[in-house]
Amino acid sequence: MPQLEIVLIGFHSPLANRDVERQLLDTPIMTYITLPNLRRFSFKGVSAYLEGLLAQISAPVLSELEIVLFNQLTFTVPHLLQFMDTSEIPSVSTIRLDFMADGLILRGRYQGKWPAFYLKVLCRPLDWQVSSAAQILGALHPILSVVEKLTLSQSPEWHNKVDRTQWHQLLRPFSNLKTLHVQNDLVGKLSRSLRTDDGEPPLELLPNLNEVGYSGGDDARDAFTPFINERQEAGHPVNLTMVDHSEFSP
Repeated sequence: MPQLEIVLIGFHSPLANRDVERQLLDTPIMTYITLPNLRRFSFKGVSAYLEGLLAQISAPVLSELEIVLFNQLTFTVPHLLQFMDTSEIPSVSTIRLDFMADGLILRGRYQGKWPAFYLKVLCRPLDWQVSSAAQILGALHPILSVVEKLTLSQSPEWHNKVDRTQWHQLLRPFSNLKTLHVQNDLVGKLSRSLRTDDGEPPLELLPNLNEVGYSGGDDARDAFTPFINERQEAGHPVNLTMVDHSEFSP
């Protein structure tokens, strides 16, 4: 066991027994194992089973984490945070979120390697994906404070609306974010959500943002102009730049 370098665990379908999941989360931890040489951990299943496993292990030199979660209403992942916090994963400086046709994909870059952290939630449509991402990112916010760049893209088939509160919940953990890149299909949805309502402090969300990059033409630029003007008036100017479509390639 001390020489173990790779762990791969997967379920073909979610298990619907709520009592079993509750028992996994409530059972006291009797043994705790450190895997000193584990470098890659891969899991596919429901979050309760993942949490039950991660509560009992640590991997201090872990550099690759791959997780696929089945669709569920709520995600509670405190042990995932602890597991990552005791590994090399927290050093990610770049996060990418792809809202795809079959699910949400979250990737993190570690020391130039992409991806070192990969998490996919098998859910749809877009509003459900944003809600899932907001929950998971909110749980991981202590280790996201070092992230300086966030890239967002979506599948062209998603046309449903997402409440601005959900976008705010998704973005709030990135308190140190410097660069935000938004793919053309998301520009309209996100640009409206970045604008402040009456009485909202202009720098409450993404207070350290310096650059917004977008793909698309003049319409995309115009969509972000009100937000750019708000930041200018608040004394914290943000550069608006066009980025190449290749930035958003899978």
